[in-house]
Amino acid sequence: MPLVSEVASVLEELAPLALAEAGDRVGLIAGRADQEISTVLLALDLTEEVIAEAEEVKAGLIITHHPPFGGILTDLRLDSPPGRLWGKLVKKEISLYTLHTNYERAPRGLNHYLACLLHLVKPQPVEAGGEKHLKLVVFLPKGYEDVIMEGLARAGAGWIGNYSHCTFQTEGTGTFLPREGTNPFLGETGKLERVPEVRLETIFPARLEQEVLRALLAVHPYEEVAYDLYPLAQATGNTGWGRIGNLPSELAWDDFLARSKEIFALPALRCGGAVIDKVKRVAVVAGGGGRFLPQVKEMGADVFITSDLSHHHFFAAQQAGLAIVDPGHHVMDSRGLVQIKEYLDAMFAGDHRLQVFTSRKQIAPYRLD
Repeated sequence: MPLVSEVASVLEELAPLALAEAGDRVGLIAGRADQEISTVLLALDLTEEVIAEAEEVKAGLIITHHPPFGGILTDLRLDSPPGRLWGKLVKKEISLYTLHTNYERAPRGLNHYLACLLHLVKPQPVEAGGEKHLKLVVFLPKGYEDVIMEGLARAGAGWIGNYSHCTFQTEGTGTFLPREGTNPFLGETGKLERVPEVRLETIFPARLEQEVLRALLAVHPYEEVAYDLYPLAQATGNTGWGRIGNLPSELAWDDFLARSKEIFALPALRCGGAVIDKVKRVAVVAGGGGRFLPQVKEMGADVFITSDLSHHHFFAAQQAGLAIVDPGHHVMDSRGLVQIKEYLDAMFAGDHRLQVFTSRKQIAPYRLD
C-alpha cells in the first residue's frame, strides 16, 4: 500500500506547493505522512458528511480542493465547527490533503483542464506567473554534454512548457592550475592547464535547487565543479491564472452554449454581458474570476467563463462587448475532481494500486427552491 507521503508527492508533481498564493493552506494539513493507505476520497470541501463517507469506504486520506474554513483555524475546541472536524479526523485516523490555488495555477492544473474540455487551441494563462525559476550555468569538459544534460533532466531541470532537455551550449577554453593535494580529472598538479570546455545553460523550478545540484555533482567529472545560479524575473512555463485560447473553428452562440452545458453537466447556464452571435476566442478562470474582466477583454476574448460574478461584473462586461457564462463556483471546481481522479488512477495503477472515490455526499452550498 502507498504511503500518504507518496500520494502527496504525486499530487505535487501535478500541482507544486510553491504555486499557491501566499497564506493559502495547501498540502498535507492533518494526519501522518507515513500512514499507509489503500483508499482515497476526493471532495471539494471538508464536512462531517464527507468524513463519514470516508469512513464508509475505508479511506485513510481525504483530498479536498478548498482548505477547511478558508484555511483559518483559531482553536481546537471540539464544540466548535472547525474543532469538531479536526477531532473526527484524528479520532478516525484520516489524513487530509488540500490542493487549491496551486492546482488552479499549475501548468496542467484545473484551468488548463477546463481549457482542454472546451477544446481551446494552445491555451495560455490569462495572468501569467507563479513558480520562481533559476538558471544554472555550468562549465564541463567537452564530450560530457549529454551525460550532464541527462542527469540534470532526471532531476527536473531543462523543462520549458512541454519541452524537456532544454539547454544552450557554447564552446570555449577553461583554465585552471591544480594545487598541491588535488586530484584533477584533467591536467597535472602544479601545471597551468588550458582545456576545451562547454558552457551549458538550463533552467529549473527554484524548489528543485537541492535536487538539481545533487544531480549535477553526481555526474560531473571534475573534482571542483564551477557553476552559477541566476534568479529569473520572467514568468516561465504555462503557469498562472486562467486560460485563454481560440476554438478550433468559430461556433454559433447557441452551439457554443450547448457544448458548455454538456461540459458542465447543467441543463441551463447563467449568462450575461454582451449578446453575441459567434464565438471564436474563449477565456476561462475557475472560481471567482471577476477581477480578470479587463484582462480577458484586452486579450480579445469573445466569451469569459467564470463564477462568483456580481451585477457590476455583468454590467461592465455588457459595456465592454464581452459575453459571460457563469456555471457556478461549485460546478467549475467539480470538474477538477474528475481530473484528479483520472490522474491518481493512472499514477497508482498496477501493483501499487490505490482506490480513488469521488464524494457523493458533496453538494453545492446553495440551491434553487
